[in-house]
Amino acid sequence: MTTSLGTAQHQLSIDQRLDRLGQHVVRSRLFLDLWSYFELDDTRQHIIETMREYNEFFRFTPHAYLLTYCIYIAGAFETRRDTINFGTLIRDMTGAGHLQGSQEAEVAALMLTAKAAARKVAILRNNAFAHRTSAITYNDVFELAKVSPAELRELTDVALQLFNAMAAIRGVTKQYFTELPTRDAKSMMAALASKC
Repeated sequence: MTTSLGTAQHQLSIDQRLDRLGQHVVRSRLFLDLWSYFELDDTRQHIIETMREYNEFFRFTPHAYLLTYCIYIAGAFETRRDTINFGTLIRDMTGAGHLQGSQEAEVAALMLTAKAAARKVAILRNNAFAHRTSAITYNDVFELAKVSPAELRELTDVALQLFNAMAAIRGVTKQYFTELPTRDAKSMMAALASKC
């Protein structure tokens, strides 16, 4: 494979790409959790007054979290061969004889489970965020995607299961989600609220 500069492009090893993919999945969940904290009704109602007090900061922060979530998780499920994604890694692991039998079936089932939600997130990434379409409005892109916060969360759950299944086969360190950034956001909002 060559780059646009005409030089041969070096590809990272399967294990290096797999490790980075796991990091992307964990980061996607981190950004989703932060977006959920600031935007979903069950938590937003308790912090909205503080957010209004610091309006210029919070006007775009939750949007940035959603955008970053979509970039990371859609990238994990895209199909380009020159990027780090599940599809390419599965093909490469299968081709190298690392993925066979029941393990191959488990990975295929998880990919199938993720397929619908991954397509919906790709609609957001490809039309609202990474490539802003000129054909429809921003709000219409979300209507077209028809993806719920629960589906976004489930997609990261499945992505982590998929990564950890593949990591176990290769002996790559498993990944885990963390609630620490959301805990820090809650502490920050409490501190800001006490100053208002």
